[in-house]
Amino acid sequence: MFSDFLKPKNLILSIFYGVLFFLILSLYFSYQKIYICLLISIILILFNLNYKKIILLNLIIFSILLKIIFIFYTPQDYYTVLSKTIYEKHFLVGVKNLNINTQIYGGNMDPNNKNNIRTINIKTDNLGFRNNLDFNVTDYILIGDSLFHNHRIDQSNLINSQLNNKSEYKFYNASLTGYDMAHYFETIKFFKNLNKDKKFIMIIFPGNDFLNYEKIKESYSKNLGNKVLKNYFELKEFFDFYTRIKFITNLLKKSKLEERIDKTHNINGENIFFYKKYYVDPDIDINFSDKFNIYKEYSPDILIIVPSKSQVYCEFLPNYDCYNFNFEKKLANIPLFENTNILDSTNFFKNEAQKKLLSNNFIFFKDDTHLNEEGLSLFSEFILANLN
Repeated sequence: MFSDFLKPKNLILSIFYGVLFFLILSLYFSYQKIYICLLISIILILFNLNYKKIILLNLIIFSILLKIIFIFYTPQDYYTVLSKTIYEKHFLVGVKNLNINTQIYGGNMDPNNKNNIRTINIKTDNLGFRNNLDFNVTDYILIGDSLFHNHRIDQSNLINSQLNNKSEYKFYNASLTGYDMAHYFETIKFFKNLNKDKKFIMIIFPGNDFLNYEKIKESYSKNLGNKVLKNYFELKEFFDFYTRIKFITNLLKKSKLEERIDKTHNINGENIFFYKKYYVDPDIDINFSDKFNIYKEYSPDILIIVPSKSQVYCEFLPNYDCYNFNFEKKLANIPLFENTNILDSTNFFKNEAQKKLLSNNFIFFKDDTHLNEEGLSLFSEFILANLN
């Protein structure tokens, strides 16, 4: 039996079936756990050739049927639409060359709410970022996370679109949902290696960016130019098995999400949701280990602190005080930012939010942690008023 396995034809077929099985099975797993597919595929190679054919054929038929089902069932909730713009959490690179019109309902604090449906256009460039301009023709590159990448915002109302409409300077948006500080620096490094003349504006959010950074996480921005990986993830994106399976499991975890959301507050008669984790503590701090010194030459020209929703509307939250966090001083003491112009936009947003409330307008989505179109418009004005 083993001698049959070693016959050149059988050996080649076994390896071919194993590789094909690995590729198809990997569509169901995250990039982080792809080793599981490799182990299963290696074991499959040792099976009888007929068994291999049967197992592989069943997997192919199942995958085709599942893809057909997904064609007719495409939820437009917050996280499913997000999955159209990034490959996955474990390969945090934006999906390239998109130009789609899609509907989306629910915010990140109420992802299954179908009462407020929005139709938006999402367009990405060949690097997977949401831009209508090539970065080479721009003056400033914006570095941030979901605040600037926001897939609930139409392309025409993105921060970079608003800045480009209001200024003679040109802005490129190199932000992506899920990025943290290590990603920020790596993204600056990537673009500086392409063009050293660009200036960089980085945003930092106390809700999830103020941490004790001991280790540098995997640098996804190193994969921006990796064509082999991108082509593989284009295949994963087409079938979208992993993301859809995650969507189903997220439905089962809905109760856990509910525990994180504060839905008890009314402002001007409107029910406004707040994420409990973003009730920023007055003792919050940020530190970087010496490992981050490799990024000293990749520090941004401008660093803007963006307040959480609870900080902006703190006067309306009876159990949350309006602290003076003194963020600028905390960041100025970090060597990474010694040559950076540090700006705190908290008071600006608080004052502007109060003015907007006079006409019952809000600068954040009511069911989401992010700035809405009006909030981004205000942010664009703040940036233009503080350019170097």
